[in-house]
Amino acid sequence: MIVKPLGKSLERSFFEYMNQDRIRHFRGIYDLQHMKEKVRTRVALSGESLSGYLMEINGRIIHIRGIADCATPLLESIDFHEPLFNIEPAHLYGVKALYKQFKPTDATSKCRVTTFLSMKISTNEFKPKKAKNVRELSREDAEEVGNLLAQESDRIKDLLKGLSFGLHEKGQLVAFAAAPEILEDLAIIRGVYTQPNLRGKGYATKVCSAVTARLIEQGKEAFLYVSKDNHPALRVYRKLGFRETGHVFLSFSAERK
Repeated sequence: MIVKPLGKSLERSFFEYMNQDRIRHFRGIYDLQHMKEKVRTRVALSGESLSGYLMEINGRIIHIRGIADCATPLLESIDFHEPLFNIEPAHLYGVKALYKQFKPTDATSKCRVTTFLSMKISTNEFKPKKAKNVRELSREDAEEVGNLLAQESDRIKDLLKGLSFGLHEKGQLVAFAAAPEILEDLAIIRGVYTQPNLRGKGYATKVCSAVTARLIEQGKEAFLYVSKDNHPALRVYRKLGFRETGHVFLSFSAERK
């Protein structure tokens, strides 16, 4: 297996490879279209066939997709000491050969690796939950969103670059959901959050419903990732009509051996 940087000569076949399953490769498609300056991509080739790829995002995050055997040669071509991984289950063996001390990326995880399920919704199965106190947000609401999420300003700007909705109670933002990355046909919902002391009131369901409804109006297919151990979130998404796609991804931070 040969590993080489993604060049102009391979771009067409690379996009054809990713477009075979746009949910599986959503991150790669979106980043190459909208964040190319922040992404470095290496591809693994078996003969003339593309077997997989590794994307370095913002100098720390590593995404791997492809056959199981592509993980080790792809990782041997880089020198990251404490990356954050997003891989497919088949790649875990190859990662363990080079990295140690895994730490999950989601607080609900019961293991050292977070297992994310992918879920999507169809127009026919969508069960909207409307609320008068839910409204669309914009970048002008960044300070209010930042106060709710207690996140760095760059993270807030990232979440507000696409579509986002918030729920207010007594004039205060208490729940949030967004679809910051949107393709021609597909969008991912993330950043879902409710103020801790107000959870269990259906607020997350209502803001997720608002984002989903708008995406469907725009002709987009909405999907999301959720930790398999995050049972409250799973209940919210299933209540709205989201169903598992069968795609499973592993996310964790690790140290180079």
